[in-house]
Amino acid sequence: MYYSGKEIVEIAVRIEENGYAFYIAAAEMIRESTDIKHLFIDLAEQETMHTATFQKIFDNYEPEDYEQGDENFSAYIQNLADKHIFGKPDAGASLAATLKTPKEALEIAYKFEIDSVAFYKELYNKAKSDSKNLIKRIIAEEEAHAARIKRFL
Repeated sequence: MYYSGKEIVEIAVRIEENGYAFYIAAAEMIRESTDIKHLFIDLAEQETMHTATFQKIFDNYEPEDYEQGDENFSAYIQNLADKHIFGKPDAGASLAATLKTPKEALEIAYKFEIDSVAFYKELYNKAKSDSKNLIKRIIAEEEAHAARIKRFL
């Protein structure tokens, strides 16, 4: 299957929306006010900002902003999207419904952020123009998210 640059940006939006749903549900799972609950709330807010950034890329999308026709890259992106913990529609809410402990939520959140960094680095490698700068900023933020989560593990 071949993914266009526009479809890749749509996947990025879906990943961020799933991250938001997961983080909100994880925060709601924790009854008392704790640092972990506040971490999840903060991460949910940042996922909303990332969604808006990718939506901006999508709204201003120009076909020449992304290299086209690379079947190996397309296959690789498909593999990353399929393996991404939140790559499927509604995956965030579905996975959150299975949570039993805050530690389990932290472990899933950490994997989500690491998967996101890998996905966005590949998106960055193919992006051109202004999109590249926006994606680079999101990569740095996702790496910071992973580091914050890791401190709780």
